[in-house]
Amino acid sequence: MNTEEILNIANKAVSKLIGRYLTDLQSDLLKASCENQTYEEFAETHGYCIDYIKKDIGSKLWHLLSEALGEKVTKKNFKQALERRKQTLGINILEYRQESRRDWGVAPDVSAFYGREQELTTLKGWIVEDKCRAIALLGMAGIGKTSVAAKLVEQIEDKFDYVIWRSLRNAPPLKNLLSELVRFLSNEQETKAEIQDLLRCLRSSRCLVILDNVETILQPGDFAGKYRSGYSEYGELLRLVEVTRHQSCLILTSREKPFEIASCEATKSSLVRSLQLNGSPEASQAVVKWQGLLGSESQKQQLCWRYGNNPQILKIITTLIKDLFESNVEDFLKQDVVAFYSVNLLLDQQFERLSEIEQIIMYYLANSDGWISNKELVEKINKSLSQTRILEALQSLCWRSLIEKRGSKYIIQSVMIEYITESLIEQIETKVRNTDISLDCNNECLKDTVRNENRETEYRQLSPLKAIN
Repeated sequence: MNTEEILNIANKAVSKLIGRYLTDLQSDLLKASCENQTYEEFAETHGYCIDYIKKDIGSKLWHLLSEALGEKVTKKNFKQALERRKQTLGINILEYRQESRRDWGVAPDVSAFYGREQELTTLKGWIVEDKCRAIALLGMAGIGKTSVAAKLVEQIEDKFDYVIWRSLRNAPPLKNLLSELVRFLSNEQETKAEIQDLLRCLRSSRCLVILDNVETILQPGDFAGKYRSGYSEYGELLRLVEVTRHQSCLILTSREKPFEIASCEATKSSLVRSLQLNGSPEASQAVVKWQGLLGSESQKQQLCWRYGNNPQILKIITTLIKDLFESNVEDFLKQDVVAFYSVNLLLDQQFERLSEIEQIIMYYLANSDGWISNKELVEKINKSLSQTRILEALQSLCWRSLIEKRGSKYIIQSVMIEYITESLIEQIETKVRNTDISLDCNNECLKDTVRNENRETEYRQLSPLKAIN
């Protein structure tokens, strides 16, 4: 038997005994043992002390396999024991894969994936160890939510009987989505398309369901997290998945946090959680490397920081540098220009979803000198807007992944500063005039101020905490 087959048979036996698969560390130790790696070698490779691996992880692993297989299992005889189990049950790797069904839909290829180790470790712990029922991956456009979700699923798919990936980019009605999910998760045995039918599937098997681009079913121009007309049933689906006892997990990716996620994750023992993704220096540097750009390491880092280490935006910019600046990063940086049409198109998708008061607050954040507190922001904005409305709008902007929060202070995402300055000043000034809110500087003054401020804040992504007083 090869290593993959040994691990699959062990997981099958353990799952029947305790209702879950081996932990990641137990699986790693089993695979290392297949390669005749000693406890000492494994501990050194994975950064653990030898006693913890040998007396805790190893001892528990062999004891668990002994119970699952009904015979004494040790590091020396586990291969023979699992071989006997295979012969007894007639299990082979092909049959196992047929039982563990996969439908990847339009999930991206993540064979070339960089960084995000800490985020992936956190997410795997939530799903595999804590058995979370719902998890939301949140972040602004282009930050890499879909890629992280795909890499995560690739790493944990062996813990589930069924895996299905669906994109909500075209905003399918819930009934259509339920029909696809239930048919697949029931192994073609169910044809009904009700929420309760899906919940029954989530209880009967260990299922991993991924819904990508959830923001497309959320209402623009209102408080974040509300549903578009005709899509409120999605909220009921989320609520029931979160509060109903089952053995499965639902992963969402979205530029905005759905209300149900926010309301359920507030409790300490909640099995519903969200993770905010910020820029990835590793992924951004990889984009620059793929394009073969010319320049020093510090110039390439400055390029990445200028665009908030946003991989998608950097793909756009690096292509422009190749086309117009003969791949020379220094020549591009000398232009002192950040906002370009293609980048603006990407950011337009999020900015156009904001309410008028959210756009006004973004205006003031773009014109502020670093981090700004609730009180300072209220003082800057005309009293015709109540403090309550301003605080609600700030919370909504946080849910939309457009501003960062540290304590009671806020700062705009650096990549948005020049975008607002160059593209939307006149539009926002009109909205401000219509709401009788006074601006404290004129259009050209603001552009100069924010442009200079942007140069000073290019390194926020590197050390954001330094800006807090």
